[in-house]
Amino acid sequence: MGMDGVSERFRSIRDRLTALGLFDGDSLVMLPVDGGRVVLDSAGNEAHTDIFDGLPAGMAVLTAGQYARRYAAGGGTIRASTDDTAQMFGARVRCVDAPAGDAPAFLLKDLGFVVTGRFENELVAACILMEKMCMACLLSPVLGGLKPLSGPLCALEHAVYLKKYSRPSRLASQGGESRTAPAAAVADLPQRQAVIEYGKRLVRERLIQATWGNVSVRLDEERFLITPSGVDYDRIRPEEVVEVRVADGDYPEGLHPSSERRLHQLIYQRRRDVGAVIHTHSAACQVFAACRQGLNAPGMDCPCAGYAVSGSKKLAENVAAVMAAHDGCVMANHGFVAAGDSLETALARAIEAEKAACGLLSAI
Repeated sequence: MGMDGVSERFRSIRDRLTALGLFDGDSLVMLPVDGGRVVLDSAGNEAHTDIFDGLPAGMAVLTAGQYARRYAAGGGTIRASTDDTAQMFGARVRCVDAPAGDAPAFLLKDLGFVVTGRFENELVAACILMEKMCMACLLSPVLGGLKPLSGPLCALEHAVYLKKYSRPSRLASQGGESRTAPAAAVADLPQRQAVIEYGKRLVRERLIQATWGNVSVRLDEERFLITPSGVDYDRIRPEEVVEVRVADGDYPEGLHPSSERRLHQLIYQRRRDVGAVIHTHSAACQVFAACRQGLNAPGMDCPCAGYAVSGSKKLAENVAAVMAAHDGCVMANHGFVAAGDSLETALARAIEAEKAACGLLSAI
C-alpha cells in the first residue's frame, strides 16, 4: 500500500476513534506502507518515534479514552474479565514502559494504551475493548470487584478467535474473503433485512463492536432468523442471515449462524410471547457482567445468569433459565440479553438497560 492508501486508512481510523472519544492530539497510528511501516501523528503527518519499534505487527495505535487515561496513570496489569477481551487479548494486558513482543495490547503508564491489529476493524475494536477494560477496572470496586476468567480459558478463547472467529473479517480486509454465493431469491426477505438493520443500529447505539453480539427474530412457532457468525454488521447479506429451527437448533448446511444460536433457540422455546432477542456487549452492562452482578433499577429487574463458556450449551441453559421469567439478563463475564415481542421492543430494552447501568455506576 502506497502513501495515498495510508492517508485514506489513517483518516478512516482517526474519524472512527474520534467519534468514540478515543483519539486526541497525543494519539499515534502505525500503518504498513510499501513493505515497511510509517507512524503518523494525530494530524496525519509522519512522526519520528521509536514507540512502536518493538512490535512485529504492521498496524498499531497509541491512544486513550477517559477511563484508559485515568487507569494508566496508576499502572498495573489488567486481567480479562469478559469473554470478548479474553478472545482479543488473552488472559491479561501488562503495563510496560515500552511495548515489545507479539502481545496484542499494552498499557503505558501515564500515556494510555497501545493495541495492534491485523485489519482496521480489529484495530478499532481493540481500542474500544481496552477502554471498556479500563472502565471496568475503575468502576468495579463498587460492585464487589472484577471476577477474572481463568488463564487457560482465556488462552483457549484467544486461540479460537485468532484461528476462526475473526476469519471472515480478516479475509474481507485482505480482499480474499470466501462467502456464500448470492441467492437468486431468498425467502423472508423483509425479516432478513430487519435483522441486518437492527444489527447496524446496535453498532450505531454503541451496544456492540466488531462482530460481537447478535440479533434474531422469530418467523413463526417453528423458525427464527439470526445473524451469521464473524461477519461485520455492515457486510451481512440477506442470504447469510440464518434460519434456525426452534425445536432443535438445526440450520441449513453451509451456513454459519451466530455461535450463540442455542441461547436464542432456548429463549424462543420457553417464551412463546418473545418475537425477538438481542445480545449486546455494551460498556456499562459489561461492568456488571464482569462483576457477576445483576442489574436492578426502578422498573427493571435483570438478574445475572451464571457463567459458562461463550457459545456453549451450558451458557444457553443458564441464560434461558433467567429469561423464562425476565425480559433482560446480565450474562456473567459476557454481556447482556434483551427480549421482546418485536425487534424494536428488544432494542429499546437493551438501550434502557445500558442507560440504567450507566446511571447506577455514576450514582455510586
